[in-house]
Amino acid sequence: MVPRPAAPPPLGVVQRLVNTRELLEDRDDLSTPAGLVTWADSEGLPCPARPTEADLTRVRRLREALRQLLGAPEGTPAAVSALNGELARTGTRPLLQIDPPGAEFVGDDATALDTAITRVLATVVTTRLDGSLRRLKTCAAEDCLWAFYDRSPNAVSRWCETSVCGARHKMRAYRARQAAGTSG
Repeated sequence: MVPRPAAPPPLGVVQRLVNTRELLEDRDDLSTPAGLVTWADSEGLPCPARPTEADLTRVRRLREALRQLLGAPEGTPAAVSALNGELARTGTRPLLQIDPPGAEFVGDDATALDTAITRVLATVVTTRLDGSLRRLKTCAAEDCLWAFYDRSPNAVSRWCETSVCGARHKMRAYRARQAAGTSG
């Protein structure tokens, strides 16, 4: 299997957060405080030195809301509500800059975790506005849901890997048609 190329910056941080949980292998990199620290360090994001269970729960909820958002072109009401709740909780807001000219998103920076979440959410907001978030998707296979970056010309890919998840889907559909044909 040849994996798809990673999402380009800045979407990579969102993709890697979603992919900290792999359903097919029943693996969750955010199952322990050390896992949260490792992920944040690998992304260059601040993290509490000793994350609590509440911190883990918060980041896992953010991850699953992102997974839901990527799984539906417009997002689901629950995902959008959860992400808006995190935006409000962190105080994330745009801030215009004079030198250099531009804008960035900042949060209230109450905690290191708030700062990390603000950076992830800033990426979601800006890429949703510029349209590039629509190319970051989750695999249509319900037992996979791996985040992948769709590089197809019309952004119509459905599977993280056509040769794996797509093939399994086609085989299941074929077997269902065969079973329906023999029982009817």
